[in-house]
Amino acid sequence: MGEYPVLRRDYSPQQTRKQYRRVAWFYDWWGKLTEQVASDRMLELLAIAPGSHVLEVAVGTGRLFEKIAALIPTGHLEGIDLSPDMLRRARARIEQSGLVTPYRLQEADAYQLPFQDGSFDCLVNAYMLDLLPLEDFPLLLQEFNRVLKPGGKLAIANFSSGEKKINRIWYWLARFAPGLLTNCRPVQLEAALPAAGFELLHHEEISQNTFPSAIALARKVQPD
Repeated sequence: MGEYPVLRRDYSPQQTRKQYRRVAWFYDWWGKLTEQVASDRMLELLAIAPGSHVLEVAVGTGRLFEKIAALIPTGHLEGIDLSPDMLRRARARIEQSGLVTPYRLQEADAYQLPFQDGSFDCLVNAYMLDLLPLEDFPLLLQEFNRVLKPGGKLAIANFSSGEKKINRIWYWLARFAPGLLTNCRPVQLEAALPAAGFELLHHEEISQNTFPSAIALARKVQPD
C-alpha cells in the first residue's frame, strides 16, 4: 500500500449478513460498474478446463458463478456465501439461465469450508478478503489450499490501492465512509500466497471507472 497503511477491519458474521441484506438489491449494478472488467479478466487468466470441479467462495448474486457454469457444462460447480439474501439472488439467476452444469449453492463460512481435502481443480474468490481482518488472511488462504487438489489453481480479485493517483479516492472513501463500501478496503495478497502453499503465477492491476482491483492467479504447490 505504499505510504497508505492497510485499514483495520473486524469480522462479524452477523454484521456481514446485515450489510449484504441492505445492498443485495443493487449489488449487480455496483458490480457491473466497478468489478466486471477484473472478474472477466480473472476468468480469462484462469482458463478453466472443461470437466473441472470448481468452487467459488463468496458467490454474491451469482454473476461470476453463472459465467463459470457456462464454461464447464460437463464439470461440477460449487458455490458458498455467508449471506442468504445474496444466495437467494444467485439461485434465481442460475435457475433462470437454463444452464445444465451440475452445481450446488449453499450458505457457509469461508473460514470453515464444508468440503473434503483436495476436492477442486480451481477455486475462485472475488471481493471478499478485502472486507476481512488482515491477520486472518493466512488462515483463509490455507483453507483455500486445503480444498484444492495438488497443482490446483486459485484465482482472486480484490479491491486494491491501484496504480494511479485517482484510484486513491477509493482508499479515502474506505477510510472515512466505510459503510458505503460494506467495509471493504484496499489490500494486497500476493505476498501472503507463498506462505499459504501457493506459487504466484500472475498479478495484475485493473481500474474500472477509477475503482482499482488486483488479480492474483496462483497454483497449489505440489508435494515433493
